[in-house]
Amino acid sequence: MLKKLFAGIGQSWQVAGLSLLLLILVDRGLAALLPDPGGWTPMDPAAVAPDRTRAAAVADDDWIGDYWREHRAAKDTAWRSWVYWRRGPHAGEIINVDAHGFRVTPPAAHDPRGEIWVFGGSLVWGTGNRDQGTLPAQIEQILAERAPELGLRVLNFGESGYVSRQSLAAFDSALRCAGPRPALAVFIDGANDVYAALQAGRAGLPQNEANRVLEFDSGRDALAALRSLARRFDGIARLAATPQTEPEEAAISVLAEAVASDYLATVRHARAIAAQYGIPTVHVWQPTVMDRADPRADEAAIVGSSARRHVLLQRAARAAAARAGAGDPALVDAGGVYDATNEPVFFDFVHVSERGQRLLAEHLATVILGQFGGELTPAGAPPPACTERPVAGGIP
Repeated sequence: MLKKLFAGIGQSWQVAGLSLLLLILVDRGLAALLPDPGGWTPMDPAAVAPDRTRAAAVADDDWIGDYWREHRAAKDTAWRSWVYWRRGPHAGEIINVDAHGFRVTPPAAHDPRGEIWVFGGSLVWGTGNRDQGTLPAQIEQILAERAPELGLRVLNFGESGYVSRQSLAAFDSALRCAGPRPALAVFIDGANDVYAALQAGRAGLPQNEANRVLEFDSGRDALAALRSLARRFDGIARLAATPQTEPEEAAISVLAEAVASDYLATVRHARAIAAQYGIPTVHVWQPTVMDRADPRADEAAIVGSSARRHVLLQRAARAAAARAGAGDPALVDAGGVYDATNEPVFFDFVHVSERGQRLLAEHLATVILGQFGGELTPAGAPPPACTERPVAGGIP
């Protein structure tokens, strides 16, 4: 009897395993053959975006292949309260992430006496850039060249995928640590706010929030668990879905205004918190390839292959934020920062080469020194160990 029972169990597992394998193969096949029902029609159906390792912006970077191999090894994240996630520690040749989960900025300032904190998403973190080529690292290099007497370290609080409210949460958490305050806080956001709104159809949420709702609910009842599992089968979902039409530009305009409004509310909250500590702030609307007046080389293909609704929403949200923030010198629209150069700088819609980071760093260093050069108060001694701030001294 036991032999027959175990044989039956074995056969059942085999059937279940083969059924699951067949389901996965069918799902992947449907995903490849069926159009996305979400209405993500590209701007130019004939356009093909370049591979990130061969885009014109990074074609001369002989280390770029090594970078992406190391990037894959450094991509694991762990849950972090309030901000949702941060990377785990990583020690490498190109990418170093410290024990607290922050990208390391190689020291450039001699006799550092103060800090600038920089917040944002993957552009700030430095996707596609070596440690010394990230935006915070290059801002520190430029400040060390132009104003060495300030002795300013620039710390990288950025993380891939963060929207502006996650940057705000990271700032708030860092200020709760014992230790000196920064001389200045710089926030570079906007592009991820737009993309999250594109996903959700509404402003003010982190990216992929619908998945978290399903995952949370799936622990409470079997039906929600099945719905959560079903979302993993994109191809089958496409077969059952009703295709959506592209939204009218009026609808995009309404969503863009909501994105800008939510972003500017976050700016006000960040400033209110910073004011309690006597910290000046700069808020930068992040540039994307969709904002370039005249995309160079294969940047035009990146724009053309992007979803039409994404391109229109990005441009409309930037315009709305610029209108609402007009006349505010500490609210910087960096959307056109690359228009003066004839070089390609983007290797995808939002990430730039180290040369692109240098141009943005030069622009921001000019803003920082022009507005706050005489007011950047030294921060004092390094803080004690606190996981909400980078490790003192930039130790990986």
